[in-house]
Amino acid sequence: QAIQRQLEELEERQRALEFFGVKLERELRGESDSGAKDETQMLHEWFELVLEKNKLMRYESELLIIAQELELEDHQSRLEQKLREKMAIDGKSKGKV
Repeated sequence: QAIQRQLEELEERQRALEFFGVKLERELRGESDSGAKDETQMLHEWFELVLEKNKLMRYESELLIIAQELELEDHQSRLEQKLREKMAIDGKSKGKV
């Protein structure tokens, strides 16, 4: 549940970065009034944006791996419990023979 919440927060941050990136790209192409920003400053912001987006994508991958690991651990635990129950039933059956 905590991982799901982190993934949702991450998605929000990615959407915000995407919005800012689109705006910045328009400014770089001269499609909007960039005001006092020069091209060098905008390119620097754009590269920072790309780095942040890549960082968020790596973090998302890590969270998905952790979620999968938790699912597998839960599945293993359930299988071990079933095995213990099966062995207990088989042990009782052999004891009656």
